[in-house]
Amino acid sequence: MTGPRPAAALGVTALALGVDMFLYGALVPILPTLPAVDGSVMASGLLFGAYAIAMLLAIPPVGIWVDRAGPRTPFVAGLAGLAVATLLFALATGLDGSYGLTLLCAARAAQGMAAAVSWTAGLSLIAATHPPEQRGRAMGTALSAIGIGVLLGPAIGGPLADAFGPRAPFLVVAALALADAAARILLIRRIPHHVRTGGVYRELATAPRFPLLAALTVLGATAIAFPEPVLPLHLFDLGLGSTGIGLAFAGAALAGSAAAPLAGALADRTSPQRVAAAGALITAAGFLLAGRHSPPWSITGLALVAVGAQLVLAPTLALVGTLAESRTPPSYGAAYALYNLAYTGGLAIAPVAAGSLTATTSISTATLVTALVALLVAAVLARPEKVAASGQQSP
Repeated sequence: MTGPRPAAALGVTALALGVDMFLYGALVPILPTLPAVDGSVMASGLLFGAYAIAMLLAIPPVGIWVDRAGPRTPFVAGLAGLAVATLLFALATGLDGSYGLTLLCAARAAQGMAAAVSWTAGLSLIAATHPPEQRGRAMGTALSAIGIGVLLGPAIGGPLADAFGPRAPFLVVAALALADAAARILLIRRIPHHVRTGGVYRELATAPRFPLLAALTVLGATAIAFPEPVLPLHLFDLGLGSTGIGLAFAGAALAGSAAAPLAGALADRTSPQRVAAAGALITAAGFLLAGRHSPPWSITGLALVAVGAQLVLAPTLALVGTLAESRTPPSYGAAYALYNLAYTGGLAIAPVAAGSLTATTSISTATLVTALVALLVAAVLARPEKVAASGQQSP
């Protein structure tokens, strides 16, 4: 098969996902200062939820598109959505009231649709160009690049917003998008695809290993998304400004980024369920600390949540490629679309749940409930009979 070399496929996908997540994370430190949010946890939750809901709606047709056309055309087309999201969000940062919130949510929705393309096409490209025994490490590297994007978003976005206003981070994203476009056009050659798409989602979703993969993906995404609408406001109340909040989330992203390749390597060598169980346990400990009324403990908890999420997600990315290869020819686009549906489901539910639970109770209660859920998942995954029943094997 002709097409990009594995290193080029991994590099361009890492850049694409990193740029997407830079834009996603740049919102975090400026969230408390947006006039349209005005300190409301519900408005904050809706703003993050708009991204996930739009991504959720876009993923199914994108998966079929990738299987039919290959990743190159969708990759380039996704850049247009990213540019629209960047411009619209920059224009809406100074607006207040329902009109400003509507425009901000529309910008987040445009970003979510662009992310649906980048994630599905990029992960499919990695799976198609890497053999199963190398896939875990490659997917862990992609997750690491995502973590770097999330790291740089708050770390650069907060100081830029403090120095030059809330529009400044999104001008940086526009420049990164140009580099992203050049990489997609120059490094990605067309991969021949001859995939029978009829009924592909039904076939993959009824495979024996799919329910466990979907559950783990939802858990990992929830761990990532739950703190985003409530922890910035919590840290703001504890005395941190935009720069401090940005650095706190940057540190957490750095910890998660460092853990992702290790998680991928462990997924290649040992039971993916055991890696995920350890991740769920670490996530629970992180949430217990994140809701405390102490900046050091809260920031430490945020970092533990980020590490635990990567230990949950990395094994699923490798095994989804094996799921795609259960069909002949492989349906990487559809398989990673299903992964992204589960991931986005977690992203869609978690921010709204976090905002609602925190608004009706408190941040400490909300994080305690989430920690208990993660502990339950860890206990279920750690049971040997659960691993055997799933029929999963290390790739």
